[in-house]
Amino acid sequence: MRYETEPGQQAQVDWGSFGFIDHEGRRRRLYGFVMTLGWSRAMYLEFTVSADTAWWLRCHLHAFHYFDGVPQQVLHDNLKTAVLFRATDGVIHWHPRYLDFAHYYGFTPRACQPYRAQTKGKVESGVRYVKGNFWPGLTFHDLNDLNHQGQQWLETIANVRRHGTTRQIPALQLPKEGLQSLSGKPDYDTRVVAYRRSSKDCLVSYEGNYYSVPATYAQQQLMLKETESKQLLILTLDGQELTRHPLAEGHSQRVIQRIHYQGLIPYSTKPKRLVSGQVNGATGSGVLDAPVVEHRPLDQYEFWVEVSA
Repeated sequence: MRYETEPGQQAQVDWGSFGFIDHEGRRRRLYGFVMTLGWSRAMYLEFTVSADTAWWLRCHLHAFHYFDGVPQQVLHDNLKTAVLFRATDGVIHWHPRYLDFAHYYGFTPRACQPYRAQTKGKVESGVRYVKGNFWPGLTFHDLNDLNHQGQQWLETIANVRRHGTTRQIPALQLPKEGLQSLSGKPDYDTRVVAYRRSSKDCLVSYEGNYYSVPATYAQQQLMLKETESKQLLILTLDGQELTRHPLAEGHSQRVIQRIHYQGLIPYSTKPKRLVSGQVNGATGSGVLDAPVVEHRPLDQYEFWVEVSA
């Protein structure tokens, strides 16, 4: 039986697979996030190179802004970014960050019964529509260009067509959904959080690249936060920001701020010239004396060899 929902009641969400894309010097899998509102059939589309928790939340957030509101329920599969596991009694153990996100925006997450993906048939039809109408013959330069064309397609084709089931135009029905308002609510923090120990040369490793930290924080446990705008924030464990870097492309790159190494005494094998101060309790200036080395004639070495033999 076809199940229809009331205005504002439900959105359905799914990921589609769209092959691969060359992104920032690497070949990455390409995913398409689709959210469809159950009553109006208004659709949101976004392409990403990751389907992790951060991008799962970000795509929801972008869709809420696109629709200018939040539905009462969001229905989806049992993805690990949403459902950690189902107990034998059927109780769902939700991903804590997704559950916090749902509480923040005031919607109820719902997961389909295992092996019953047809429960969210509206969004599955939406993914097929993207693959059959938008994707064939498409050319694009990069991920930004692809998403720009996707937004144009939503505005000029997908959401202004007369829907085959409802016989209504989604864009005209959307204002009647009565979604929960976003006004006055700051965006949920979707930054990726990780923990790293800095090395003795004042670097932390993240996603195959290295980033400098102030020298006083070498060999310490630190918190890293990756923002959607491709910034890497480095903080103490109690949240004090130490520095931030643009995310590097590729692998084995070193992103260094020279100011982080100021104040360190450079190591040198050459004699060090004193400017002022004390050396071994004595004051003065000039060149440090080299250590005294005893000089022996070579015949002494020959004598020691004969004796030891």
